[in-house]
Amino acid sequence: MSSDVNDRVRPGDLPAMAFTILSEAFFDDRGRSVSFHLRDKRNTQDDPFDEYVTDLLHEQLPAEVIVLRADKPLVSPDAVIASPEEYELLRAGGVDYDPGAIFGLEVKKVDLGRNGKPARSTGLDYNSTPPCATVRVYAEDGNEIRIPGFYLFVALEGNEEGGMVQVHSMALVAGAALNKDVDLYDRITGTRTKQIGLGTYGDGANRVRPMLLFSNPLGWEWMLGAATLISERNDLADYQSLAHVRDMTRTVSPGVFELFHCYRLAKLSPPVEETAHDPFPQPSKRKEETAQRGRFGIDLRTLTLG
Repeated sequence: MSSDVNDRVRPGDLPAMAFTILSEAFFDDRGRSVSFHLRDKRNTQDDPFDEYVTDLLHEQLPAEVIVLRADKPLVSPDAVIASPEEYELLRAGGVDYDPGAIFGLEVKKVDLGRNGKPARSTGLDYNSTPPCATVRVYAEDGNEIRIPGFYLFVALEGNEEGGMVQVHSMALVAGAALNKDVDLYDRITGTRTKQIGLGTYGDGANRVRPMLLFSNPLGWEWMLGAATLISERNDLADYQSLAHVRDMTRTVSPGVFELFHCYRLAKLSPPVEETAHDPFPQPSKRKEETAQRGRFGIDLRTLTLG
């Protein structure tokens, strides 16, 4: 990187620091994608890119910042980044912490279509954990603590199976810009009752695992081909590495909206643009009914007897 991270962003805002590090790693001084090597994938749940991101942050954040990677697959968030003071509060089960000095990071990879745009622009799968403004982590004594959630959306190009790749587009998005319904998060991620004893022989079970769809920020065309930070904070341009480039709103109900702020690297001299209202694409014809699963169509007119 061109200068020491401590000179660019105060240690008090770790999401901004993380964004700066990742942006400068994945894009050069002219905003062009930089190629890098990913190791081979070891198994189905293994994700070399998640590991690459957390290793970058561990190496380039100030030495005292704690970067904790999830200790097993299918755990959310993928990592927790915290100042040492906040980490000690976390370990002790404390709740009175600085929200700018600790956050959970979830990495979401977005597939690109042949046209260079996200294949699923109107919604991504979030499996059994919806995005949220705050996420749950647990202290050593078992107490749960709510910390800010941030989501790193990345569209990769190249060979992810142990080859050279590059980041086509990247966005670090505050969870609040995706969902602020904590009750929904708790309900979905809480304990569920599965159905057991199913089937003719009673050895079947239904995990009743919810699958959720929420916004894909990279479906907003303005986000493509660049690195963008979306934050609730309006003061991050005070740090010399970041430039405030536009605001965006999301409608909660008629006449009620949430305001967020978009930043890019200042050294790229990004233009300032007008406020974007509800820019994340949404499906035009979403239905409550699900499609029937596993329909195998057969045209009986084409069958002939042997």
